[in-house]
Amino acid sequence: MNKYFSYILIFTLAFLVLPSCANLDEEIKDGFTTIEAGDADPAQLLQGAYDGLRTFQTQEEFGSVVTHTTDEMAGVTRGRDWDDAGIWRVLHTHSWTTAHAFINRLWKTLNTNSFSAFNVLCSGGTGQVKAEATFLRALHDFYILDMFGKLPRRACGENLVNPPSQILGRAELPGIIIGELEAELANLPEGGDASVGSKDAAYALLAKLYLNKAVYAATGSDGGALEGPYSFDAADMDKVIQYCDNIINSGRYSIDDNYFDNFSPDNSDQSSELIFVSQNTSGAAAGNVRCYFHMSTHYNQNPSGWNGFVALTDLYNLFEEGDKRAKAELPLFQENNSGLNAGFLVGQQYDGEGNPLEDRTGQPLAFTPEFDLTETSSNFEIAGIRCIKYPVDFTIPGDLADNDFVIFRFADVWLMKAEAMMRKGDNAGALAMVNTLRDIRGASQLGSLSEQTLLDERGRELYWENWRRNDQIRFGTYLGTWQEKPNPSTATRLLFSIPGEAISTNPNLEQNPGY
Repeated sequence: MNKYFSYILIFTLAFLVLPSCANLDEEIKDGFTTIEAGDADPAQLLQGAYDGLRTFQTQEEFGSVVTHTTDEMAGVTRGRDWDDAGIWRVLHTHSWTTAHAFINRLWKTLNTNSFSAFNVLCSGGTGQVKAEATFLRALHDFYILDMFGKLPRRACGENLVNPPSQILGRAELPGIIIGELEAELANLPEGGDASVGSKDAAYALLAKLYLNKAVYAATGSDGGALEGPYSFDAADMDKVIQYCDNIINSGRYSIDDNYFDNFSPDNSDQSSELIFVSQNTSGAAAGNVRCYFHMSTHYNQNPSGWNGFVALTDLYNLFEEGDKRAKAELPLFQENNSGLNAGFLVGQQYDGEGNPLEDRTGQPLAFTPEFDLTETSSNFEIAGIRCIKYPVDFTIPGDLADNDFVIFRFADVWLMKAEAMMRKGDNAGALAMVNTLRDIRGASQLGSLSEQTLLDERGRELYWENWRRNDQIRFGTYLGTWQEKPNPSTATRLLFSIPGEAISTNPNLEQNPGY
């Protein structure tokens, strides 16, 4: 085992403290520390940090925690299928507990990925390598801040048997992450390769941080998150506009005429919007982006899916006829005569030759807008609108897919700038930006702009892209009610719970209030 993987193994045991490690002191001797200069090749460590992004490409952990808790997706139990002891239902109803496996694993995954980037910094990486590692660390630390509100950190050379020496709080974290990232901007490469942490990727992340600073500043004396409305500082909105303009004025990006070019199997070649992605290359370095079409399609469709997740009716109803974001035919990727379209699947479904499909009981496979979180009716297999956000890659055999997983893209930047302008009082300018986007997407012009209409537009543009929770909190709708969530939530649900095993092994780490 090479030295790099030895250190990662030790970190997994010492930092995450899995239940099997009760006799950690007997199994690992004192003296193991974080990687230091000369211990490993910084470039190799950096590639490992990039590879960690593929942990986002699954229906569990990241995708479930930030999407199933919102008003755009639900995991329906269908008879005996998809029950999983209610693990999906409690996310939708905001009734999860500290024992939720996906939340606990997400804490570990994000901290592990942050630590991998940190090891590049400790290994002596300089210049661009150091800058890219700083970006990757900042990205994961942003997610930890946004979802958990506190961040364990180590210094280079710390003994890994001991708990992390620092616990950074929700109110102080944005400034720390911003400062570290801004200090390395000059050393990042120019944009162009979306699989690399570039200046443009850093600008997009900085815009996210400044846009949400008011949310993070609303922190109680107990460290918990406070419900809005939030006070958005004009200076912060100026920074959002500045960083968005850096991207917009670069000339490297534009809003695509074909919306689904952003998610197709060759999206990094076809799209003019992609700023930062987790790269997939089938046969060489492929992630699990296949989940994004398998998790929604029925068993009798092509590809045969898992008949799981549905789009909420309110999300589907946001779209008007002709909006390119709701549905598109993509013949280039339908070589296997699947009958699928990109976007939402509603009503009767067909095979590639136009023959109507049936479910496993012999009923027409006609997806309905209505669903219950626990389906026991005779139509349990067809309940709920389905969604194909990442078009199926039929050119690759098996379950592999070449679709790169999108993290930052240009339309999000465009709408972030519009939001910052609106929050500064420039509604006319913000409306013009939104209508420019809508015109390209085939939607009619809006006559006015409000927080609700802008949140709706972000819903139409960014559905199932893992930003809805962040958006709903900022706009003040995350604690509300929606389809199959009849009861409002308390402010406790603005943050997720910290795993009990992490708290029990770290005297400096406290549980989030309310858990």
